[in-house]
Amino acid sequence: MQTDLATPQLIFNMPQHLTVPIYQRPYVWTEDEQWAPLWADIRRITEHRLTAPTSTVSHFLGAVVTQDAAAGPVGVQEYEIVDGQQRLTTLQLVLDATAAAFEERGLTSLAGQLAFLTHNSAMFTGGSDPGLKLRHTNRDRVAFDEVMLAAPPIDYRRLDHGDSLIARAHEFFATHIGA
Repeated sequence: MQTDLATPQLIFNMPQHLTVPIYQRPYVWTEDEQWAPLWADIRRITEHRLTAPTSTVSHFLGAVVTQDAAAGPVGVQEYEIVDGQQRLTTLQLVLDATAAAFEERGLTSLAGQLAFLTHNSAMFTGGSDPGLKLRHTNRDRVAFDEVMLAAPPIDYRRLDHGDSLIARAHEFFATHIGA
């Protein structure tokens, strides 16, 4: 088990699979309880850093506990998420929605830097793996994969799982990023 203090950048920076085990509850975060307060904190910290670039202001997201999982013969290190899958899922959705907004604005370099935090390079995963760093094994898998692999601009109404909390969270952040 890993118990080191790490930022989201450190968590998502390496080629790896962070797997949400089948026994974990499905994604339950909502706009009023979690997305809007998280977005307000992201805006507050961003605005503060724009005015004071050397600032160390931060946001504590809570604990994330992972455990080494058996890796296949070829591929990336795999960790099972013991605690923190709601936070990690939401952060991946925020990063992907931001990358999509950058892509739509022609900021492909910035979009690529964020995609590096959400997707493993094909050189690490092989041909059949979609490359997502976060992988769900519970009922959220299909909705998460669909929205994370959708090409921008995303028409959420056309997604097969557009009414899922995962797709709605992605849309919430995409809408607020675009504002």
